[in-house]
Amino acid sequence: MLIIPVLDLSRGLVVHAIHGDRHLYKPVTSVISSSSKPESVLSAFLELYPFKIIYIADLDAIQGTGNQATLIEKLSSRFDQCEFWVDAGIAAIQDDNNHFDGDNIKLILGSENKLPSELLTEILNKNPDILLSLDFNEAGLLGNSYLLDDTNLWPKQLIVMMLHRVGLNKGVDSECLNNILRIGSKHNIFAAGGIHNLNDLYQLKKTEIKGVLLASALHNGSISQDELHLFSKQ
Repeated sequence: MLIIPVLDLSRGLVVHAIHGDRHLYKPVTSVISSSSKPESVLSAFLELYPFKIIYIADLDAIQGTGNQATLIEKLSSRFDQCEFWVDAGIAAIQDDNNHFDGDNIKLILGSENKLPSELLTEILNKNPDILLSLDFNEAGLLGNSYLLDDTNLWPKQLIVMMLHRVGLNKGVDSECLNNILRIGSKHNIFAAGGIHNLNDLYQLKKTEIKGVLLASALHNGSISQDELHLFSKQ
């Protein structure tokens, strides 16, 4: 099972995501990095463990208040041993001149972008490497409810983004995750939101998921370097 660290970017800094309330996010405070600058945080991640995939959320682009495209390109170039999964909003996907030229960058389409099924299908056909993020809160799927009715619309790789558990150290929403695992058995599913200790990782490893996205548990030290290496050997 892959472990994928997360960089939530806003105004040139890594911020601490909590509960999906993006307007409340503040620069991250971390036991592994003295700075919230993206290069410092990413270097700290890679000192913990040789992660192969990095997830980046460009919160400015997602919210339509700007973008961090130049910074993301810089990170992908400097850390070219990694693959970057980037959610930079719907504009980055629909714009042929989106500035993401790196061969190690894959874009993510979040379900919170409300799209008719015909347009979503067109986007996925045009971008075969795209990942779909099913974005959930307490009330259920954000946007495009038809996605839960027809898994044939899904690309091969899928992120279950449980925004209502992000940054809260309460564990994953098992009911939400298990439902997607049940109906999406033919897909590679990655879980995000709520994973807070090594036991959570072991519990998730017993399921059919292919990987997990982590941020808070790495920054607060509840999953340590030794635990990462121990987990990877089992």
